[in-house]
Amino acid sequence: MRFVIRSLVLQTLAYAVFSAVVLGAESKSLQIFFVDVEGGQATLIVSPSGQSMLIDTGWPGFDGRDAGRIISAAKAAGIDRIDYVLVTHFHRDHVGGVTQLASQIKIGTFIDHGPNMEDAPDAREDYAAYEKVVAHSKRLTVKPGDQIPMKNINVQMSILPRTLVRLAP
Repeated sequence: MRFVIRSLVLQTLAYAVFSAVVLGAESKSLQIFFVDVEGGQATLIVSPSGQSMLIDTGWPGFDGRDAGRIISAAKAAGIDRIDYVLVTHFHRDHVGGVTQLASQIKIGTFIDHGPNMEDAPDAREDYAAYEKVVAHSKRLTVKPGDQIPMKNINVQMSILPRTLVRLAP
């Protein structure tokens, strides 16, 4: 499962990079920050136009460690808000940092694949915390083929349906 998620994130990043080149982006460069969240995921993309997308938010807790690292990356990128936060799935190491992050930086739109489909206690708890944050924000539920409206780059969703994920016995 982790391989599938990483593969999807890398495909999205590669598509964004190549799209920026093809679209003849302004003189500013596409910036991509891979934020160290200790085994989870957080990738900040800033387009040549200055729009930003964060893919996943890392872990909760740890005295705000992951949210702090994401904020540091945003400052290094010269942004004071995150236009889009894309949550790939509702595991603690990917969505857990949403609450802490949203309390420290303005977030324009949250993007996800829809309701949590897992019955594990941690996934239910993390999804409930996520729902509380996005209840006060704009939210976009995406499906394969949908595009995120970012200037100068094309971001197209490529989501692998759960029925295609084969887990080892």
